[in-house]
Amino acid sequence: MGNEMRAAQSVTTSSIANKEHNVTEASLASKPTSIPTMVRAIDLVLLMLILPIWAPLLLASMAYCRLFRGQALETIYFFDGQSRVRPLYRLYQGTHLAALPSIWNLIRGDVSLIGDRLQLALTQAPDAPSRPGLINFEHLYLRMGLSYESPEAAIDGAFLSPQGYLLALVRTLTMTLLAPSLPGSRHSLSLFGLKIANLSMNQLLERMLAACERQGAMERYCFVNADCMNISCDNRAYHHNLTQADLILADGLGLRLASRLKGTPLGDNLNGTDMFPLLCERLAKSGHAIYLLGGRPGIAQLTADKMQARYPALNIAGTHHGYLDSEQETAKVIAQINASKASILLVAMGAPQQEFWLAKHQAQLNVAVGIGVGGLFDFYSERIIRAPLWVRQIGMEWIARLLAEPARMWRRYLLGNPRFLYHVLIETISKTISIKLRRAPHSSQAQTRNKTQAGQAALARQISTPRLDGRTQSAQLKRSAHALRLSLNRISKRLLDILGAGILLILLTPLLLLTALLIRLESPGVILYSQQRAGLNNKPFTMWKFRSMYQDAEARLAALKASNEMDGGVLFKMKRDPRITRIGKLIRKASIDELPQLWNVLKGEMSLVGPRPALPSEVSQYSLSDRRRLSVKPGITCIWQVSGRSDIPFDKQVLLDVDYIYQQSLWADIRLLLKTIPAVLFARGAY
Repeated sequence: MGNEMRAAQSVTTSSIANKEHNVTEASLASKPTSIPTMVRAIDLVLLMLILPIWAPLLLASMAYCRLFRGQALETIYFFDGQSRVRPLYRLYQGTHLAALPSIWNLIRGDVSLIGDRLQLALTQAPDAPSRPGLINFEHLYLRMGLSYESPEAAIDGAFLSPQGYLLALVRTLTMTLLAPSLPGSRHSLSLFGLKIANLSMNQLLERMLAACERQGAMERYCFVNADCMNISCDNRAYHHNLTQADLILADGLGLRLASRLKGTPLGDNLNGTDMFPLLCERLAKSGHAIYLLGGRPGIAQLTADKMQARYPALNIAGTHHGYLDSEQETAKVIAQINASKASILLVAMGAPQQEFWLAKHQAQLNVAVGIGVGGLFDFYSERIIRAPLWVRQIGMEWIARLLAEPARMWRRYLLGNPRFLYHVLIETISKTISIKLRRAPHSSQAQTRNKTQAGQAALARQISTPRLDGRTQSAQLKRSAHALRLSLNRISKRLLDILGAGILLILLTPLLLLTALLIRLESPGVILYSQQRAGLNNKPFTMWKFRSMYQDAEARLAALKASNEMDGGVLFKMKRDPRITRIGKLIRKASIDELPQLWNVLKGEMSLVGPRPALPSEVSQYSLSDRRRLSVKPGITCIWQVSGRSDIPFDKQVLLDVDYIYQQSLWADIRLLLKTIPAVLFARGAY
């Protein structure tokens, strides 16, 4: 029993800490206190599906604990939904798999998979009626940086219907994958030369109110997301601006993933849109005023009206749109802000304009806090509808923004997010290499001293490493970083090829089958056409295409050589090639004939992006300069494919391919793949 009590106390003090819940007695009385039948059914079905994996894993874990820790299981006690004390079984001296035996409680119906936090039986009665779950939303919210959100509504929704419970399970799985552990306790995250504060939402609000009380020089805060970080890499003025801010605050899933890659998991997800109502609530109690500047004409005022209705005691000192076209108008607005006696100024002009504006006029503004908030007013004026709460909870609000405004947002999210994470990975690994290089000389000297003391002075002199000066270390670091970047490019390119080709083959299966049927119906012969092509370093491979010509096409080629319309004589192209079938013309125009090459991509013989694979007969006519095309894997699409295709002469194709070879990156490949879509749809230069 002593072990059980110690385990119970350990769980109580570490992972199941009590939080204050403002729940009325009426709501507690109306809250269900038993697990609905439909929830039990779903839990049991899911349990049966995982049983073949769970049972052997549990037995192996129990055997390990018994052999190496002397005891297999430990027991703690908790209150179920009926306020009855129940035992909860766990692996002794918990590991990552400690909760495996707890599934027995799921079978008995003591708990559900997801629900309220477990209330340990250390008191006479539970704090409140509950629906205990092995996984609780309160813990997940902490992982996702949502400590300022109440999990009660999510739990209530999960227990209303089978669909709600299944959706809650999907959300739980997503949140667990994105945030496998609790955030760290470090005060800041260093990223791209910027110091990002690691605060909770409550700490941020308290700091803002403390600044309002002091009424000293204006403090300037900046929210940054993945897009802002990308801009800071390209815009030195913006990067410098951020370094001069009093606080840089992390906003969005991209920064949270980056923080985990850097080994400094962030606390709360801090963004202006979530902060705004919480700030207004506190300002309504403290009496400090707020000024709203930015957005289209009328949007800031509409936002103010809606927040005033929500918090009647809130003092909104004034509003103004963000279109300040002259210094005179700007000076007039600054005078209005100062005359309003506002303590907090929210500026919604978009990054980086809002940060530049605040920095430029910081000395003139008599406010306690100035903060850029992007498109906040658009959301609270309801000009733009924000994503549902459950989408925001799993960190996928960017997908909703992309679907709502694809023309404006596709570059930011589809190109910007991968680019940001790529730069984070490069910075993280480069820093690791730098640390190892700095430590290497000291380690070598220590080895030398030890061996000298052991009487091996001669051997030590042979193997000791001379101390590198700063210039040599810097050059070595640059070479290592360059080699690392090339290696990461190759790895990321291969991953993109495998994922892209695999997904496309699955999605396009109906189109592939229809094309094969039409080819067979029009003309006799094989459906797929194979041909030897030159691959990486001129290594031959078999390339596959849908047959778009008649069976005797190769035999008729010699007679048509004189009609070649491609400059340079290396490639053969005719706009009205008589060897092409009717279906062949259609699939060539839409580039459907190239789709079987996705199989070559999966095999590693080709890439999604790269110079088009050449025939051996064409390679034999290459000049030494032309052979540079063979230094990378051939691809399905390339620069000249999206710039005019067959209308571009051969020498220009070579120049474009060589330009790609020297500038290739994951970012460049994604950009070319996206450019391929309109090139195929409009069939520019295709024949």
